[in-house]
Amino acid sequence: MTTQVPPSALLPLNPEQLARLQAATTDLTPTQLAWVSGYFWGVLNQQPAALAATPAPAAEMPGITIISASQTGNARRVAEALRDDLLAAKLNVKLVNAGDYKFKQIASEKLLIVVTSTQGEGEPPEEAVALHKFLFSKKAPKLENTAFAVF
Repeated sequence: MTTQVPPSALLPLNPEQLARLQAATTDLTPTQLAWVSGYFWGVLNQQPAALAATPAPAAEMPGITIISASQTGNARRVAEALRDDLLAAKLNVKLVNAGDYKFKQIASEKLLIVVTSTQGEGEPPEEAVALHKFLFSKKAPKLENTAFAVF
């Protein structure tokens, strides 16, 4: 598993703050990082509620695209439940069937979630074959400005 910093539009820190935080924690041991985490938690909990940061309104957050790829419908139901939960959190969400997704627009996505199943010996569902081929081709973009997850 790899971890990378999400696109800056999704972070509550500006690039300079993030750079300072990364520089300050570069040479810390796991134990020291855990202590710093607890320290920041304590600092946060001592502040009056009025000073606590409020999440950005949904209008400022980029939209979330969920691509569903299912052979039997199970992955589709998971994707629908995820969409419903995100909508309940007042987030801008779009659910698209993998067969209907215009995969050349994938590079413009900011937040992308792919919910898929497999069939046979790990092959993609029939509705996702074209998307799967595109993503593993030389034409596929790097998705450097896209935060994504695959389930």
